[in-house]
Amino acid sequence: MKTLYRLWVPIMALLFSVSLAQADTPSSLRGEHAAMMTKSGKISLFRAQIKGLEIGPPKDRLDAEVLVTLDSQPDLVFGISYHQEDPAARTMVETLREAFLHDMPVTLQAPSIPGRKHLRLIWVQLGK
Repeated sequence: MKTLYRLWVPIMALLFSVSLAQADTPSSLRGEHAAMMTKSGKISLFRAQIKGLEIGPPKDRLDAEVLVTLDSQPDLVFGISYHQEDPAARTMVETLREAFLHDMPVTLQAPSIPGRKHLRLIWVQLGK
């Protein structure tokens, strides 16, 4: 009986703590990619800059070498850190550049952070 009690108490505590965490989480932030925003449009700005040149106010600062804006969301700036030898970042930058040069629509995904207008890109897709 003592062994059963030792197992039961931690299990109940864990279940109780999980239910409290779920109660505090808004329904819009639950599920797959819930804290992400996906925006589509044509690239209206494609900017490449040197490493370490940040953009945005102090509470909404983004350190990125490649910045883009969409015609459908001109108030949002999406960025990619390109100084790392990351093949995915290179592919995303090349995709954005081609879309900009050929006036093609793209779909972008970035973390949705309340109050932030300068966001780091997670993925890029040609087309809407």
